[in-house]
Amino acid sequence: MKKNIAKIVLASVLAAAMLPAISASADDSMNMFENSDFIETEQPELNAETKQLISLYQRDPSMENYLNLRDMVILNYNAVLDRKEAKLASLKEETEGKPGGDEKVAEMEEIVQEMYLTYWNRINSTMLRFTDSRLLKWSIPDAANYEYIPVMGAGETIYVKRTPVTNAEYAEYIAATGAKAPSNWTNGTYPSGEGDLPVNCVSYEDAESYCEWLTAADGVNTYRLPNESEWELAAGHMPKDAAFNCGVNDGRTPVEQYADETRGAHGAVDFWGNVWEWTSTVRTGDTLGVKGGSWKSDRTDCRTEYRKEGRDMYTGYDDVGFRVIQVLNGNEPAQKVELATLSAPTVKAELAADNTVMLSWNPVSDAVEYQIFEYNWDTGLVRMLDRTTTTSYAAGNYSGSSYGYIVQPISYTAICDNVSAEYAVKPGEKQETTEPSEPSKPAKPAEPSEAAGTVAASGAYNSDKNRMTISWDAVDGAESYYVYRYYPGKKTLSKPRVVDGRTSCSYRSLKSGAVYYFVVSTEEITDRRGYNGDYSVKIDIPKF
Repeated sequence: MKKNIAKIVLASVLAAAMLPAISASADDSMNMFENSDFIETEQPELNAETKQLISLYQRDPSMENYLNLRDMVILNYNAVLDRKEAKLASLKEETEGKPGGDEKVAEMEEIVQEMYLTYWNRINSTMLRFTDSRLLKWSIPDAANYEYIPVMGAGETIYVKRTPVTNAEYAEYIAATGAKAPSNWTNGTYPSGEGDLPVNCVSYEDAESYCEWLTAADGVNTYRLPNESEWELAAGHMPKDAAFNCGVNDGRTPVEQYADETRGAHGAVDFWGNVWEWTSTVRTGDTLGVKGGSWKSDRTDCRTEYRKEGRDMYTGYDDVGFRVIQVLNGNEPAQKVELATLSAPTVKAELAADNTVMLSWNPVSDAVEYQIFEYNWDTGLVRMLDRTTTTSYAAGNYSGSSYGYIVQPISYTAICDNVSAEYAVKPGEKQETTEPSEPSKPAKPAEPSEAAGTVAASGAYNSDKNRMTISWDAVDGAESYYVYRYYPGKKTLSKPRVVDGRTSCSYRSLKSGAVYYFVVSTEEITDRRGYNGDYSVKIDIPKF
């Protein structure tokens, strides 16, 4: 029997959700790094000054105390960024020339970039938690004993189910109501031995009906699906090196299997990987947001801040489940937390006579200031330059053609991760907001006598393994081939995958319905930004 946490007075301090708990991955590919400083294993704790500022604000919630606390949160987060950049530098050094090293470096680079581009998302979410009056009164050392966990920052009556709803729990609902079973069950029964797997193949409507049944059965508390912001507050930041179920094509795992690695900000588990989880936040029309990624998702799509995935509310999916929100006594907060996403500005970068880059952009509704980033086209890394309340900025002396610039609107009450590398502009270029025309494809492979240039390739997709294989004819004189992911919208190439002694390579963890372009070359392409050459193969991934 799970305990009712609302009736228990708990003590000590919740660790800062913004500062993630990090643990080594159980994946074999991580073995080469197990003795590396790249792996963080300790849970950072709030420092004494931050605790003091939290307590001071809770005693006197003035604007001055709020801003002082926010300044400390920013200082703490900047320290995390500095540490991550230092670890990235050391990772590059220690993995040079080692198998799998390039992939680990690329993953870490993406994480560092994402931390910059979701900067204010994380600051705002942390402030919501830190200004919750319960923060210094609640701790959950035995969270596994509780069915519902408080969500700091979402309102004092908002609790989240510790795990996604399981097959066994959903079966109780079907038995009580006669509701239609998920399509992957047989004769209204889930497969033997799968009671502790998260239920899947349920639509948003199905999940809502389940919540209505819970509410009627409880008679005191009410139940519903979380909105996107509530889900993010419950989850907290995804630990960088945590092991969880993603990037495979083998299906779901028990909700408790990765409990230690997938513990959220307040003690709930299994937020990342396994199954996407329905939210009540509308993407467009009948498409609602889902969060957390699934067993067949890219790891980066599982991160808490990812806000791009949506599904049709009337359809059940094999990689989508749900967890529920409990509202104590049915008392919804006076104002539900729902951090809106700001629109993206259109940015223009002009190069002045003195080589100063002058940035300008349209004002964004509800933005109180703007954050300016410098984007390195060679490395893919982002560096924060400054903040301004105006709609223009002098970015300094332009050094060659290696950098682009990104402008991100800021609101203290809204999510601001809508501006990313897709919006980066180079001096003299205006941000494109429409879909680019499809690039050209070579009509035939490079002549066998040529040991240089783009090589035509073919692609095949294996749905069972969620893997695509790219293959090409050997070119005489070519000892290595360089395979690049091509992004037509940005006209950029990824870092190359170097293929020695073979004429094929494979990619896994592909996105449903996505389109992939690749360039295969017998020479390394040094200028990967502004690429206007041919692509080797286009691969359309079917919906799954």
